[in-house]
Parts: sequence; C-alpha cells; structure tokens
Amino acid sequence: MSNTLSFLTIREANAEDADEVATVFQAAFAPLRAIYRPNSKTVARQSLHHREGTRLVAELDQQVVATVQFDSHEDFLSLLGLAVHPHFQRKGIARGLLDWINSHALATGRTAITLQTIRQTASVPLFEKLGFRVIGERVTDGFESDIHTELHEVKMLRSISASNGTIPRRLP
Repeated sequence: MSNTLSFLTIREANAEDADEVATVFQAAFAPLRAIYRPNSKTVARQSLHHREGTRLVAELDQQVVATVQFDSHEDFLSLLGLAVHPHFQRKGIARGLLDWINSHALATGRTAITLQTIRQTASVPLFEKLGFRVIGERVTDGFESDIHTELHEVKMLRSISASNGTIPRRLP
C-alpha cells in the first residue's frame, strides 16, 4: 500500500532503506536518550526476540524523513518506534504515518491502534493530539534514567472503529 500526500510519500520499507531508517531513528531518539534508555535486561530481551512487523517510511524528495513499525494482532495494531527526523518535525508527517496505519487497520478489520510511551518524555500530550487516549500507566522496570528515579510507561489507544469506538477484545 502506498499513499502520497501533497508533499509526502508513505510506503512500506525495504532493505535499501535500512541506513536511512537508522539515521532517522537515531536523530529522533537522541533527545529522548537524555531522559531514558532501555536497560541491559530490555536490550538482551529485544536481541533475543527480534520483533517482526511492518515498517513504514515517509519520504520527502526521495529522502526518508520518518519511520514507524507496527505489529498486527487479531483486533488491533501496535505501534513501535515512531520516529520523525528533528528537521522535519511539526509538519504533519507523524499524522500522515498514522493515517496510513489507520487506513490499513480499517482495511484489515482492526478496531484500534495501541502504543506505549514514557510519560517523562512529554510525548503523551502529542499522542493525545493525534487521537490517542491513555488506557494504562505503570512504573517500568525496562528502562533507566540518570535524571528520574522512576519512569512511567503509558499505554495509549486510538479507536478507529467508526461504528462503536470500543476497546478491542484483547490488548497486550
């Protein structure tokens, strides 16, 4: 599935995108790493259980400027690592990626999109502006910080069912 907005092309990533995706991810997450980082237990678990999913890229003038991965579950899609290069933030690119995922979810019978974020990054209000709402929060033991004694992992949901707006039957 490919979607071209007035200035943006969104498509599934391919092997040739790996270096540009890594560059975008590193640039987008660099400011967040000053706030939190995965601890050694989480890094080891991620290495052992490499997540398979669909990775999207957003391009401007054939340059990858944003990326996100999502996993498919029976009733919902789960976002992982939404990253927009800092030079291209606040231009509607994240919204474009989410619109693509929303269309994909509707086409495949999913009723929601979920994600997890760290409250101390101030990303919760940004995701709320993109239609997500908080459905859970807990102190996380998977991340560490040099500036916070506790980090709070926030689970968020964006309902995409136009008919009922209910939470899917099974959430992770």
